[in-house]
Amino acid sequence: MQIRLASGANRHVVVDRSMLDDPRLSFRSKGLLAYLLAHPGIDLADKKQLSSVSLEGLDAIHTALQELEAAGYLRQNQQPAKGGTQVTIGIVYPISRFPVLTAQPEDVSLNTHTPSGKAKAPATASPTQRIVDRLNDLRKSAWDWARYTPISAKYAKNVEHINGRLSEGYDETDLILVLEYLAHVDGGKEESRKYFDCVTPFNTKNFERNLALARDWDAKGRPTVQSNRAFQRVEGHDPKIYEQRLTGGKP
Repeated sequence: MQIRLASGANRHVVVDRSMLDDPRLSFRSKGLLAYLLAHPGIDLADKKQLSSVSLEGLDAIHTALQELEAAGYLRQNQQPAKGGTQVTIGIVYPISRFPVLTAQPEDVSLNTHTPSGKAKAPATASPTQRIVDRLNDLRKSAWDWARYTPISAKYAKNVEHINGRLSEGYDETDLILVLEYLAHVDGGKEESRKYFDCVTPFNTKNFERNLALARDWDAKGRPTVQSNRAFQRVEGHDPKIYEQRLTGGKP
């Protein structure tokens, strides 16, 4: 459903509460969505205009628009304007076209039971949440952590680049493939651990190259490249001995 507000003296905008309660959206995006609902026909290509009526900078406006598109509240269309120019009109949806949670077939093997003893059908998260979940799994399994704190998808800054790539038309499986490839080639390398996050693999500078390498690796059957560190583990040696050799220490 597309919202079109009548022009004139109407100073009230009604928004659906499900938008305000959507955990996929930051407060920044919720506020921008409310503003767009109240100002239909605004040229979204003019980020300076949006920035001029708020305290948000151009980058923040761009991120919020990407977040709304990824969540299904906004679709941008190019339309002709006077003088042969083009304007970017946002079609705004009061409720996300994509559900926050979708039902999953019942799995009686899971320990999710109601008081009556019947198994509950678990809910599956959004593509963004599933990508972050896989990222956390790979981070924890590919590196040694004295203390590990999972990355949360609740914060807009953590999913900005993920949502950006999804909004560009890349599939969830593309992003997960990149993560699995990088974990395979860099797993266990201490210098690589800090870059295996929700930003570096997916930013515009790295993503296309990462995806090309990952697709090639996948097409070849995901060949195993055994590192010296992995070899030491297989052979039963203490990894600390190998690390001491690398640093010039004595076993």
